[in-house]
Amino acid sequence: MNKKVILGISAAAVAAVIAGAGAALMTSAPPEKIDLSSTYTTPAPSEEETAPPETTTPPETTMPETTSQAEEDVSKISASIETYTLGKISIEYPQVEGLSDEALQTTINDTLRYNALSASVGYKADESKDTFSIKCQVVSIDRRSLTALYTGLFTPEGAAYSTNVFYSNTMDLRDGSNLGLNDFTDSYTMAGYVLSSDVTFSGLTDEQTAAALAYRETLTIEEFTDIFNQADFPRQTGVQWPPSFSYEKQGSIFFTFPVPHELGDYVTVRFDPSTK
Repeated sequence: MNKKVILGISAAAVAAVIAGAGAALMTSAPPEKIDLSSTYTTPAPSEEETAPPETTTPPETTMPETTSQAEEDVSKISASIETYTLGKISIEYPQVEGLSDEALQTTINDTLRYNALSASVGYKADESKDTFSIKCQVVSIDRRSLTALYTGLFTPEGAAYSTNVFYSNTMDLRDGSNLGLNDFTDSYTMAGYVLSSDVTFSGLTDEQTAAALAYRETLTIEEFTDIFNQADFPRQTGVQWPPSFSYEKQGSIFFTFPVPHELGDYVTVRFDPSTK
């Protein structure tokens, strides 16, 4: 197994995928909505508040209780799931709705779509021969950020097995930037954590955990640091596809590193800053 995924990515190849998406985009079902709307009420005024003043002095004005602007903004923000298809390639991706800045919303949605579709280029999937199928789940969205997780399979033509695919994308909805592992923590610290006795893996059985612990011993702290330095979007120059992806959920940081296919192709590590 290659310990680093480093290969020049062709801007023309990515552009071709993105351009082809416009012609081939379709959804097999109505977009799934993540509805964050809430109902807010304003208390009815009391009898004292509605009684006419007894003097000519103007009464103090009492503003009715209303939701804050931030709460109103959150209630409007949602995300739909759309699907790109081209030959044997099918990739779901999110699109944000309800931002007050329409230009920023367009930029964010273009970036989300581009990042999601670039996976087929990163894996060198041929739409006429290979099967590349990716599902998307939005695990969190608020006025600050959106986090999408992508899972699926890549099956090259004639391959003896399918490769498990996982990637993630966290977007800052305030400025349209991509957020990655080094926005949550730092690569060297996480490399040390993976090699420590405290490391916690997410979603593995005892047998799979033992295999992951054995495999990690084949890598040095410098190699893990290099892997995590290349994590997440945007892809760095010279990196065809990031070898690691990360996201934050309910205060914990989750991040992956690649392992041999017999171990699942990738494993997910959970780091809880409050207990470390």
